[in-house]
Amino acid sequence: MFTTTQSNLAAHFIKDLGIRPDDLVFMFTGLFGLGRLENGLATIEGAIEEALPKGTLIIPTFSYSWSQGQKFNKDTECPEMGNFSNYVLGKSNYKRSSNPNFSVSIRVNDYNQPLADHFLNVGDDCFGDKSIFSKVVEYGQKNRAWILLLGGAFNDVKYRSTFIHYAQQKVGVPHRYVKTFCSPDGSDRRVTQLVRCFSEAEYLENGGNSENRCFKFPVEEDYSSYGEEVESSGLLVQKQFGYYPSRMISVKESVDFYMARIRENPYYCIDKNSLNT
Repeated sequence: MFTTTQSNLAAHFIKDLGIRPDDLVFMFTGLFGLGRLENGLATIEGAIEEALPKGTLIIPTFSYSWSQGQKFNKDTECPEMGNFSNYVLGKSNYKRSSNPNFSVSIRVNDYNQPLADHFLNVGDDCFGDKSIFSKVVEYGQKNRAWILLLGGAFNDVKYRSTFIHYAQQKVGVPHRYVKTFCSPDGSDRRVTQLVRCFSEAEYLENGGNSENRCFKFPVEEDYSSYGEEVESSGLLVQKQFGYYPSRMISVKESVDFYMARIRENPYYCIDKNSLNT
């Protein structure tokens, strides 16, 4: 069995992927591709310390709490995000944002505290202008910022990430709309989130064109073409490690590419089985 050690993973980050000490990395992690972790999840944490001593690591700790009518606090688990995301919730050097559906945990060090504070100060629109996704995209316009899929994360396609939904909301797509979720504890706080249409009634109630009958509901998405296109365009860095290649892409280039595609074709990446032809 392949064994991931702190040293070989750090070397992978630095030598294979070209991550620099002060980069920003938004990392999704799938553990099955890493084989045996020499020192458990601390192996990944140690490798990050070596590779990003002055940089900023952002880990998705999405809990989808309010969308499921459940309460949220800084300790709420994020089972769909995997073991490493839950591991960092218990680490004192990670600070978690307050969005009850799409929180992230940011690794804080002696060099990035002001930047981390900026990223943690998010608004209540999951993908809007004050969201973590918007702030990272803005940062990435002038700085080195990467989306990294490690250990087989999102291995159903060549590449995809949650930044897709930021791009969809920024440009506008016909099969999604912004929905409001209320606090389960009865407070006045609300969060808004871009969501898919699950029925024709939902589509029509939220601005859908009654004369446009192109969708079959629920509308499903297929991001395989997006992954293939960023690969063929040379934007996707892929380096084998363990049982699955790590895939890394610039935040700016990934988002700009997707926004350009949906401006050309608003039905881009909608599953063909969800379209009336």
